[in-house]
Amino acid sequence: MKKLFVMLLLSAGVIMANNYNKGVDAYKNGDFTTALHYWEPYANEGDMKAQYNIANLYYKGKGVEQNYKKALYWYQKASVQEHAKSLLKIGLMYCKGEGVLRSFKKAVPYIRSAYENGCKKAPEAWNKYELWKYE
Repeated sequence: MKKLFVMLLLSAGVIMANNYNKGVDAYKNGDFTTALHYWEPYANEGDMKAQYNIANLYYKGKGVEQNYKKALYWYQKASVQEHAKSLLKIGLMYCKGEGVLRSFKKAVPYIRSAYENGCKKAPEAWNKYELWKYE
């Protein structure tokens, strides 16, 4: 009985991974609606990569109507888990005033945290928007 339970758990994990990868394949093929369909369950379960991917779909308007507020929602979900690219995107949204009121002061902690979590593009954003002035 114990072996059967372990086998079922392992099978479920393989199926879940395959579904996530189906989303990746759909995205690569330009089928953004299908990618969203496959990624949503993962995002709702807290998978930061799926959350980031969905945020990008909303940010760019791929497979969905462009919606900065929804993009920000999903970036924030991933940022709580210190997802570096999501932290950077939130900071940039504050710098540009996309879906939020423009605020360099609010961008500072996000871009700093993106850098601290390994985002290689964070220094470029820091310098471009001269964020040291808003610390």
